Amino acid sequence: MRLLNSLTSLFHTDNDYGTDSTTLRGERVKSKGEKIIADYFYRNGIRYEYEQIAKTDAWIFSPKISRPDFYLPDHNVYVEYWGKIDVDNEKVRSEYIRQMRWKMEQYYKNNIKFISIYPSNLQNLDYFFMAKIKETTGIIISPEDYDAYNGTD
Repeated sequence: MRLLNSLTSLFHTDNDYGTDSTTLRGERVKSKGEKIIADYFYRNGIRYEYEQIAKTDAWIFSPKISRPDFYLPDHNVYVEYWGKIDVDNEKVRSEYIRQMRWKMEQYYKNNIKFISIYPSNLQNLDYFFMAKIKETTGIIISPEDYDAYNGTD
């Protein structure tokens, strides 16, 4: 039983990260948090692509930086959901934060616009996302814009 508990704790992650979910659009995502974000975009007519590769223009090194969670083609902005930022396992959290910082550094170095979303932001996603998209792009998205995206002018 002790071995089973050890194995369970090894593969268990907090905040339902790693729990595959299906979005309203019918695609599989890697966490419940990603599902919440994808469904928010879908409900509000915000076009997105799931896990599109972020690339640089560099020709010497590999142009691939990472595979962010979402790409918003109408705004040329990537959206990263940092779902493991507050997991209980200190070793997992520490490694995750190291990788998160590396990715952010690559985005900044390569002038790639991105928005970070954390588990605590999901409770008020509309407010948080609207503030971040304005901060990142200078564009204010309003409910009327949603109607235009959905073709309901």
